Amino acid sequence: MPKYPVETLPREEVIACVERKANGRIPAVLCCWWGDGLYKKYGAVLDDIQKDFPEDVFLSFFNAPGSAESTTDNPSYRWGYLPDYSSSERHSIGEAIVLLSDWEDLDKFLADFPNPDEPGVMDKVIESLPKANGRYKLGGFWRLFHEKLWEIRGMENLMMDYYDNMEGLQTIGRKLLDFHKRIAERFKELGFDGIFTSDDLGHQASAMMSPAVFHELYFPLYKEFIDHVHSLGMHVWLHSCGNNTVLMDDLIAAGLDVFHPVQKNCMDEEAIAIRYGKEITFLYGIDVQNLLPNGTKEEVQAEIAHMAQLFRKNGGSMIFAAGNGIMPDTPVENIRAMLEQVYSYR
Repeated sequence: MPKYPVETLPREEVIACVERKANGRIPAVLCCWWGDGLYKKYGAVLDDIQKDFPEDVFLSFFNAPGSAESTTDNPSYRWGYLPDYSSSERHSIGEAIVLLSDWEDLDKFLADFPNPDEPGVMDKVIESLPKANGRYKLGGFWRLFHEKLWEIRGMENLMMDYYDNMEGLQTIGRKLLDFHKRIAERFKELGFDGIFTSDDLGHQASAMMSPAVFHELYFPLYKEFIDHVHSLGMHVWLHSCGNNTVLMDDLIAAGLDVFHPVQKNCMDEEAIAIRYGKEITFLYGIDVQNLLPNGTKEEVQAEIAHMAQLFRKNGGSMIFAAGNGIMPDTPVENIRAMLEQVYSYR
């Protein structure tokens, strides 16, 4: 087990891990990912845990556009375009607003697209930079392409659009691509080393779209985005829940550097590690659905030890994280046991 205080790994060592040029110490990021209700339950105990286990990667999110309403004083800094969404169609968990319900309004929607150079949206990132303390810096935003089209069109509409209006999706996709390329540039201007984003491409059994649809619509967007980020000297880290197995070849072909979380009971960790371990770095997500809330401390640590061996076998490269936000039904003893095992690989 680690001796306190734990020191963070040097930036160069994290870069070597991301680029699969090292198989030594295992970095950690997002291991202290507190889910809804966890901090309310444990409070200052979690603050003490975070002090004991500082993360090796500094992660900072910019102020992304709002959905139906702006997140700045500029009312157009949002993905929506209508002045009033009060009677609009709803979708998904939380009944999110369908932002573009009628394809006939596509031109209006595109004309009111948010500006990636919006003033002030990097202010909190800039203010937080002193906390980086020489660590690898990761600039973050949620919802890259699929999740953003899901937000704009709603899931049911999007599933139909894959077959009825691919051209419209491609048009919006290009606008999203241009937006996110510029955001990556803004992070680079602040000295960041990588981009962390999300696109929940899978459900429990497989991908949310066929591999053919992914290759036609999303692969070109991923490829150009990742190529652009690489041209800036940065890496791309992707969070995607669910079973992404049938999409891994395309994600790797697009140049993705780091994939998270290899979701437990959705993806076959051993098969994934054997097939792809030398081609991509895995930000392995420790199971927050069953292992952490229901396992013993010994089971938690044994699972982490097994995954460290599995993903680093035959020259593979990995980083540790929680699979998602840690839920409030998780015993605090298991959280500490998880972190003690993760940080034992120092």
